[in-house]
Amino acid sequence: MKNKALTLMLCGLMAASAVSCAGKGETSSATVETTAAATTAEAAAETETEPATEPTTKVTVEYYEGLICSDNMTEKEKERSSFREFTLLDPEKCFSLSKNGRNFYPMPDAAELKVKKFTDDIREIKIYDEQLDTDFLVHVILPPDYDENKEYPVFLMTDPAYWFKFIPDLRQLISDGEAAPMIFVTLGYDYDRNGGGDEERLDKFIIRQKEFLDFITDDLMRTVALNYKIDESRSVFFGHSCGGTFSHYALCNSDKYEYQPFARYIMGSMAFWNYYHSFDEKLYDPSVITDPYAYTREFDYFDRNEAMDKNVFICAGGRENRSFEDCYGDNKNMTEEATALYERLISHGTDAELKIYEDCYHNNYVEDMLKDYLKQNFPSEDKS
Repeated sequence: MKNKALTLMLCGLMAASAVSCAGKGETSSATVETTAAATTAEAAAETETEPATEPTTKVTVEYYEGLICSDNMTEKEKERSSFREFTLLDPEKCFSLSKNGRNFYPMPDAAELKVKKFTDDIREIKIYDEQLDTDFLVHVILPPDYDENKEYPVFLMTDPAYWFKFIPDLRQLISDGEAAPMIFVTLGYDYDRNGGGDEERLDKFIIRQKEFLDFITDDLMRTVALNYKIDESRSVFFGHSCGGTFSHYALCNSDKYEYQPFARYIMGSMAFWNYYHSFDEKLYDPSVITDPYAYTREFDYFDRNEAMDKNVFICAGGRENRSFEDCYGDNKNMTEEATALYERLISHGTDAELKIYEDCYHNNYVEDMLKDYLKQNFPSEDKS
């Protein structure tokens, strides 16, 4: 697959894949030369600011051949999808790809130092979806001592703008023998969109759920499976907050697809109110959702199926409800929704678990939750 330099210079959209993977020292199939922009971007906490002055030399971003794309992808999608050198830790290259640069992938200094230790095990992929007209930025993080002849479960993580910073410590669990090897895959957006912004997240997680799930199932995960040996029977889909709402949608509509890339789903702090309430109707009008309470019926999954053959982990913070009480109206709050979902699923015999982190808020339990989840559900193969 040949990459066209002018096409690859196009900026992608907000937050989300191939036989041979290009690493350091490999010959690139295409080169994009641009001058890094010095533009100010509004950044959230822990974000990185742009360079103070414009570089006087051109910054080169290399794209690599070798990505095997899903047969479900259109020719345009294949042409605009490619392996790319790892740019996430290089602000100049991020800014050369888009004016926003790395501002929408905030990472504390300590996490960045940890990531630098295993950059040779990270594959960066730009993958385009025509339905959504979006360039997604995907990172495939291989486990320590990766064996290309061995199958690994995939742990797909949405919203990497929030969660990529946890991957070094999750991967360290594998190195320390506390968890079995797996491939982490993060689904975000190329640098011209705010991967943590409400407008982008609501568009993919709520408004265009079907199209987003089409992309993940038939394009992204099929592409990952063509380039790496993966074990779908143990793979995990993780989403939190608005992403947790989408994780529930993905679970309850998974039966509509021939390919089943996930056996496990993590739903953290589901923000179900996004179906019937908007913080700001400039972001979206909830009236476009014709059946806002379909989630309470699991999108009629059990009308189509007698049982659900997936493992489900539901979690929330016990103290987060006050932060969102204006959103609930006469509906259940976040903890009550999590409990109600758990009860509905187990009433159908689903393998489900519920955990409320009583002393925690919306985000501050997630790191410990992910670590505990890996240790409990993916024990090290070396342990007796």
